[in-house]
Amino acid sequence: MLKGSIVALITPFTEQNEIDYEEIKKLLNFHIENKTDGLLLLGTTAEAESLSDEEKKTLVEFILKYLDGRIPVMVGIIANHPNRAIELSKLFVDLEFDSYLVSAPFYIKSNTEGVLKHFRFIADHVDKPIVLYNVPKRTGIQLSFEEVRILSYHPNIIGIKEASGNMAYQAKIASICKDNFVLYGGDDLTLLCSLALGAKGMISVIGNAYPKEIKLILDSFSQNQDISRLIYYKLYHIIEDIYVETSPIPVKYLLYVKGYHTRKLRMPLAEASLQLKRKLEEDELYLKDED
Repeated sequence: MLKGSIVALITPFTEQNEIDYEEIKKLLNFHIENKTDGLLLLGTTAEAESLSDEEKKTLVEFILKYLDGRIPVMVGIIANHPNRAIELSKLFVDLEFDSYLVSAPFYIKSNTEGVLKHFRFIADHVDKPIVLYNVPKRTGIQLSFEEVRILSYHPNIIGIKEASGNMAYQAKIASICKDNFVLYGGDDLTLLCSLALGAKGMISVIGNAYPKEIKLILDSFSQNQDISRLIYYKLYHIIEDIYVETSPIPVKYLLYVKGYHTRKLRMPLAEASLQLKRKLEEDELYLKDED
């Protein structure tokens, strides 16, 4: 089970719109050097929905081979139908990694019994444990407390990535978490709140650009919260800015500002607005000066 600073890895593309594996190596080295605790592959931040099945399989294989066990991995099998999620899991059946991330069904808005069946069916038919993904702004469905409570008893469901930004809801979810069902914070803006509620890890977008700082926030929290707060407040404005436009548009541009070839996006995503680009450039310059 992954714990600590987990980065939802972006996918870099070449000018020819192919996956840029040389740039992936650089990003992986960046996370190895900064001791990132885990990586989420094929999440929203990876533009997974714009990748073909063959690209998904090749990408995960490449990353796992390159990491060679140095960083644990979670893989997203994001789909709006359980059979499709299971089909995606079969792309990786011979690969060794920690767990799958599974979202509520999107576009097909189900009732409670349907949502429970969705997650149970996937959990019963995949080869690794699954983590629930609550992200209502993308799926249109807010997992209810009762749905999460019931699903937490399934032996192959080990946690929830909670990305609603609703801390009252997250507090209620935290109250039912235990050793075999853990809370992962999924919203960088509420990172400290998630840790205060007992989150065992943070699945972060800003960690793509600032893995050292995010890891230090998590590692320090149990021993010295003043350090965690200091670093969090230092990053707060840039965290706000990476959510001004649809993720991962801003964070990919931020990485580009930091020297990586990550400017390219796949449709239907487009480059950040000129105003946001200038703001991210200013943010990065300010943080460099602070260092």
